[in-house]
Amino acid sequence: MYMLISYKFSGIRVHLIPRLSKCMYYGRLEIWPCKDWELESIHSCEVLEMVREHLTTVLGWKEKSNVADNWTPTEVQKFKLCQVYAASVLYGYFLKSASLRHHLEKKLDHINPYLDIASYNQLLLSEIRSLGSEIAPFGRISGTQSTSVGQIPLLHEKKQDKLKYYVMNFDPETLQMCAKPKSKEALNLIEKHSYALFGDKNTGLVASDEVILTSLASLKRIVLEAIAFGSFLWDAEEYVRTVYKLKEN
Repeated sequence: MYMLISYKFSGIRVHLIPRLSKCMYYGRLEIWPCKDWELESIHSCEVLEMVREHLTTVLGWKEKSNVADNWTPTEVQKFKLCQVYAASVLYGYFLKSASLRHHLEKKLDHINPYLDIASYNQLLLSEIRSLGSEIAPFGRISGTQSTSVGQIPLLHEKKQDKLKYYVMNFDPETLQMCAKPKSKEALNLIEKHSYALFGDKNTGLVASDEVILTSLASLKRIVLEAIAFGSFLWDAEEYVRTVYKLKEN
């Protein structure tokens, strides 16, 4: 799965951030080049709107921030940044799952409202396969295993046109289904990648009291990569599930 994720990043010409200790210059963490445009280009307009809201929530980033604001020295606790990174990976995973679910429901919304669930599910699987070029890392997908769209229970309800409001109406069960990685391998991958990025070279652990000096621009780059990582993880996990049996999370 990790190799597939790396392949997806290479497709948008973005190198994954190395261990943060390698990005320190004169005691300050800076990620260069920023690659913000490339990392945002993978999202639809609706998803990008939610990504930018996430940046505002976790970083205090403003869309119209000036250059001085973006590069002003900022202190951040390394352990908290690691937590933000892991949470942003999961958020990217959630957005990919929720946006696909939203897309499928909107596409099938014209179906006769009295269609039985079995027929509806068959049409749903057909639509998923038709989206294979978008789901699978190499533009193909096989098999009929279930995806995170799940058994959609909203057939007779009016669909929300905008993803943001659609997601806000999720019940706890649907929210968990979209946000929770389906396999233990995916969950383990997030943990190992986060600790490889933020952890000590020798112990692999993240110091809880270490504070680093950085900038809002570099923090934005880190969070955008995390969200893209989560989105690509969803793709990779779906593809691998068609070939190998993964442990259910």
